[in-house]
Amino acid sequence: MNKRRLSYGLLVTLAAAGFIAGCGDSTPEATTPPQPTAAATAEPAPTVAAEPPAPTVTAAPEPPPPPPKPAKDKWVGNFVQDFSGDVLNTADAAAKKKAGKKDPDNKKYNAAMDKAKAAAGDNTVVNTGDTFTWSVKGKPAHTVAFQIVKGDDPSSLALKFTKDGKKVLKTPIDVSVSFTDDNTFSFKDPFAKKADSAQTLVFKRQ
Repeated sequence: MNKRRLSYGLLVTLAAAGFIAGCGDSTPEATTPPQPTAAATAEPAPTVAAEPPAPTVTAAPEPPPPPPKPAKDKWVGNFVQDFSGDVLNTADAAAKKKAGKKDPDNKKYNAAMDKAKAAAGDNTVVNTGDTFTWSVKGKPAHTVAFQIVKGDDPSSLALKFTKDGKKVLKTPIDVSVSFTDDNTFSFKDPFAKKADSAQTLVFKRQ
C-alpha cells in the first residue's frame, strides 16, 4: 500500500517538473518603445503675416499763383528815379566828354557819374489813384491830377494828365506807363520841352 502511494506521488512530481521545463519562463520580454524622430519632435515654424505695402505719400497740390496785379494798383505808392536807361546813357556820354582824354585814373569820369546818379536819386514821385506828385530834393515840382484811361492790364497803364497844381492843362498830356514788375515802371518824361526827344525815365518803389 505504501509503495503504490509513493509511486503515484513520484509520477505526479515528475510530470509537474516536465511541464514546467517545457513551458519555460512565462514572463514577457521587456520591449523598448520607438523613439520619436527629430522631424516629429520639431515644432512647426510660426507663420509670419506679410506686412501690407507702405501707403504712397502724394504731395499736396500747390495752390495756383495769385493773378497778376492790374497796373492801376501797381502805380500807387512811393517811387524814386533809377539811374538806368536813357538817364544813365546820357550821363555816361556827358561824363566822358567832361573828363576828356587826360583822365588816366577815371577820377573826373567817376566824379561826374556819381554827381549824375545823386541827381537822379533826388527825383521822387508819390502816386495815388488820381494824383501824381513829382518832387525834386523833397520839394514838389509837379502836382498833377490825372484820369486813368486804361489800367486793368498788368504791364501797361494809360493816363491823361489834366491839371498841374492850380493850372488846368489846355491840352491834356497823354502818358503811357510800362511795368517790368510790380515795383518798377517807366515812361517818357511828360514834362520834357520836346516830346520827340524826351528821355525814358525809370522809377523803382521805395
